[in-house]
Amino acid sequence: MLMRIRIQMFGVAGVGFFLALSVCGMFFISAAPAQDFQKVPIILRASDVLPSQLLKGSNYKVVETVKNDGFINTYELQTSFGNLMVESTVLLLIRINELKAIERMEQLKGTDVYLEALKKSATAPIRTAEGLVTKPIETSTGVVSGVGRWFSDVGRSIASDDPHQAGVLKTATGQAATKRQFAYEFRVDPYSSFQPLQKGLDEIAMTAGAGGLTVKVAFMAIPGAAGTVVGFTGTAEDMKSLVRDKSPAELNGINEKKLRQMGVSDSLAKVFLKNPNYGPQEETLLVGELASLSGVKDRARFITAASLANEESVALFMRLRAQLIAFYHSKIKAVASFVEANRVPLVKTKDGTIVGIFPLDHVAWTSALAAKEKAISEDIQKMQGVKGKELWIGGTVDPVARSALEAKGWKVEEKFVERLLKK
Repeated sequence: MLMRIRIQMFGVAGVGFFLALSVCGMFFISAAPAQDFQKVPIILRASDVLPSQLLKGSNYKVVETVKNDGFINTYELQTSFGNLMVESTVLLLIRINELKAIERMEQLKGTDVYLEALKKSATAPIRTAEGLVTKPIETSTGVVSGVGRWFSDVGRSIASDDPHQAGVLKTATGQAATKRQFAYEFRVDPYSSFQPLQKGLDEIAMTAGAGGLTVKVAFMAIPGAAGTVVGFTGTAEDMKSLVRDKSPAELNGINEKKLRQMGVSDSLAKVFLKNPNYGPQEETLLVGELASLSGVKDRARFITAASLANEESVALFMRLRAQLIAFYHSKIKAVASFVEANRVPLVKTKDGTIVGIFPLDHVAWTSALAAKEKAISEDIQKMQGVKGKELWIGGTVDPVARSALEAKGWKVEEKFVERLLKK
């Protein structure tokens, strides 16, 4: 049976505050004196952040030392395929899920039904898949995470057009229906940038297709579960089913239509849909969550920010933001519209509360946070009809950061992702 993870966003000094909202160096620091700022990187322990059962598996191990930049955790993941530096707890859980899926793939390859299909496929033309997402093993380039670097340039950068784009698009248009079906059952993204997963999916899909092995028969032969599920129910599950059943080109058309219905201009929709840092599944999940916000005004503001994602970790961050906002809207308080403060999309509820919702890992009171808070609060003060301001954080918040933010008028809620998964 599938195991659902509750993301336990650590408990040391705190967590993710509303955006590694890094500072554009033009803002002056005020409020708390410099000696109250916490120095980064902050060193955490994986055993304090993650459930014990996730710390290692048959083909991976999470290194105990975890670095945090005041917003996002960076993990070192030792795997049978090499070491990875992974930014954010959620992306780590996705990688662990993919590694567990690879383990199940190896179990499938040892079954009689698969070996029989392999024999049948031996005489069929075998072609290795071209255009795989061959993103190199992630490496940490410094103390600040990709999310932190991106927020420092919010409103001043454009969607990446790096050489990786052609590989993503080529892969997206070349995926076979069989591969998507197997990916869905393994509970993984068929367009994942993790090359070992792509290799495993391609091998199984080609063998199954040429050897007459159906997905149903294949999974009946695998002992145990398909892997560890990291995800959400509801809209997300519906969108994943859509990814399974539709080609990338069809998904693009569906997403484009939904964006148009939300009031997103054709030009902005094209910029977002062509951003190479979103695979077809990530785009579909993000658009699907925004589409579920029926009646919420100015959703184009969120798409504008999402289109600027210049790394995979940032694209995932924006997709998770969309999911958390949709959950907040349906379960916590009705959202009336998106607003923008210092180039950051926030939401305004029907009772006039401005809410920032961010899937961050660990928030500390840093000079970057203080500066960004000042700039955002100044913009909020210019808005009409504001009755209050709140921050909802995916992880936990350092007591010093909480105290400083509350002194500036913010109501702070933490462990929002955990609350979502409990639902």
